[in-house]
Amino acid sequence: MKIIKNTSLFQTKKLNSLFCHVHNQLAKDEGRLPHWKSLKIQVMDKVKGRHASGCAYLGKVYSRGEPDMWCSYNVETTLERMAQLFAHELMHSYGYRHSQFRSNPLEPHHIEEINKKFNKEDFYKSNVDKVKAQRKKPKRDYYKACMKLQFEHSWLTFYVKPGYEHDQEIEVFDDRLDFEYFYDDWLTYTDNTWTWCQAYNFAQVLIRGTLQKHKTQNYTVGMNADWEE
Repeated sequence: MKIIKNTSLFQTKKLNSLFCHVHNQLAKDEGRLPHWKSLKIQVMDKVKGRHASGCAYLGKVYSRGEPDMWCSYNVETTLERMAQLFAHELMHSYGYRHSQFRSNPLEPHHIEEINKKFNKEDFYKSNVDKVKAQRKKPKRDYYKACMKLQFEHSWLTFYVKPGYEHDQEIEVFDDRLDFEYFYDDWLTYTDNTWTWCQAYNFAQVLIRGTLQKHKTQNYTVGMNADWEE
C-alpha cells in the first residue's frame, strides 16, 4: 500500500501507520488483501459536508499510476471515523458490495486497540492551527460590503440587470461620469461582474480613481453635467 497523494491536514507517515494497522485487523478474518502491496491511495482534505467520505474500486487495482482508493478527512474527523472509513473502503477493495458488510466494519475492540496505539493530535501537520483559524473566520458578506461603500461614496452605484434567471450581472458605475458617453467602453469592465465579490473589487478600483482619471482625460471629458454632490 502506498499513499501517492495527501492534501489532508494529517501526516502521511501517521496515516500510513493507521491504514496498515486497520488492514492487519481486518486480515485476521478476511486474510491479507491480495493486492495490498500495489494498492494506491489518495487522501484529501474535506472542507464541506460530512466529516469523512471515500470511494474505492471494487476488488481490484489499476497499474496506470492513478489512485485505487480515495479518502477525504475533515480536520475535525475523529480517529475512530478515520479508521472506520478506511476499513469501509478496504472492504470494497476486497470485493464486497455495501449489502455484503456493515458500514462500519471494525468491531469495538478494534477501535479500542486503535485508541490505545494512536493519538490523533500526533497526526496533524504543522500548519493545522493556521488552517483551523482561517476556517473559523466568518465569510464576508460582499453584498453588505457593497451597500456600505455606496453609502460612503454618493457617486458610486450598483445596479443588478434584470432578466437573468440563474445568473446576475451587476453594473458598477461612477455617477459623476456620463454613462452614455462611456457605455460601450464600460461594458468591458462590468460584463465581468457576476458576483457581489467581483462588484466589490471593481468598486475598490473606482474608489482609487485612477481608471476614471484616465478615461476622462483628467476629468475634462465625459463628465455628467447633471451630477450634484
